[in-house]
Amino acid sequence: MSTVGRNEPCPCGSGKKYKKCCENVVNIDTLVSQELDVLQAQLYDFIATAQSAEMEESYHHYLSKMDLMQADPDIYEMAFVSWYGATQKDANDVRLIERFVDKQLSTVTRPQTAEVLESWKNVRVTAGTVEKLDDNTLRVGEAITGDTLIVTEKFGKLEENSFFLGLLLPNGEKYLPFAQYFIYPAIEKAAMELVKIRFEQGKFDTLHDYLSGQYLEIADVGFVLYSAEKKKAGKASSQSAGADEGNHEDENTGDSIEGVEIWKTAEYNEAITSLQKFLSEKGEEKKESELLVAVLEKYFYTERPTIRNPKIYSGAMVDMAKNIDEISIRHVQKELAEYFDVSANSISRRSKQIWESYQDTVNELLKVTNA
Repeated sequence: MSTVGRNEPCPCGSGKKYKKCCENVVNIDTLVSQELDVLQAQLYDFIATAQSAEMEESYHHYLSKMDLMQADPDIYEMAFVSWYGATQKDANDVRLIERFVDKQLSTVTRPQTAEVLESWKNVRVTAGTVEKLDDNTLRVGEAITGDTLIVTEKFGKLEENSFFLGLLLPNGEKYLPFAQYFIYPAIEKAAMELVKIRFEQGKFDTLHDYLSGQYLEIADVGFVLYSAEKKKAGKASSQSAGADEGNHEDENTGDSIEGVEIWKTAEYNEAITSLQKFLSEKGEEKKESELLVAVLEKYFYTERPTIRNPKIYSGAMVDMAKNIDEISIRHVQKELAEYFDVSANSISRRSKQIWESYQDTVNELLKVTNA
């Protein structure tokens, strides 16, 4: 076993003498880990204190539309800050995480730490099934790719069938979760199917590309799914407790809708299906049709309207297309009224309302479609 002289170069590669560097450090990996913890905190602060009109606008846009964000603003703020800084590019096509790494590299003296810090530019946005290996290690089975990712962090209790969503900073062959990550129990199957469906609908090249744009939406849907599962579990427990007293409430009431679209009612599904059928029968271009369907789904998800006649919404979405210069779908209100068997005035009123509220959503989806 070789030894290192106190005046010899430190084997960690810092360039310092061993006695002034790692002589009293039992484990260099521990020292590097401590430095990375500090850098993570500095990275978050760097993003959180960045000032830009675009970041402020994006913050309030999501805050106003998401259940999770309204339920717990502190979690939302941390999730938004970490997501925005890690994935969103400025006018110069540069992310805040890249600016931070370039700025801090000159201050890091330890080569191992500097190497990991440089790799943080390749932050990985991921979602998948999760399994706890020990108190400090998770194994994530990534959606779409099937890759196995090892994530190191001090984790608490983890339930089976949990769904993981997070921003991962590379650390050699493993990963560190950055700031706010999400582990939702009991929804793994539904959430994984949701990610798969949305990924395929958007025709993204990679899961990372998809989640970079839809990270907060998936976090919010995960919250909705998990909340519904808790409500169902509570209802089942209540029914079981009252069974001896003749409590035989219909098991199909409330949030018993199965699958990834648990937030949808029968009326929402009818409106979406009728819209898809019309667009298909009229031979409309697939991407343009998917855009209208996506806007309607977003409207239902965020607004949760009470619907008496679903087909008014189907016709309204087609009518709304006349406001979108980038797509070619054009049908007059009389034609839509006859097809959907509703009044032209109803279509007109609903179309105007949705367009006034959802122009930004349309523009966001157009960017994804045209990317």
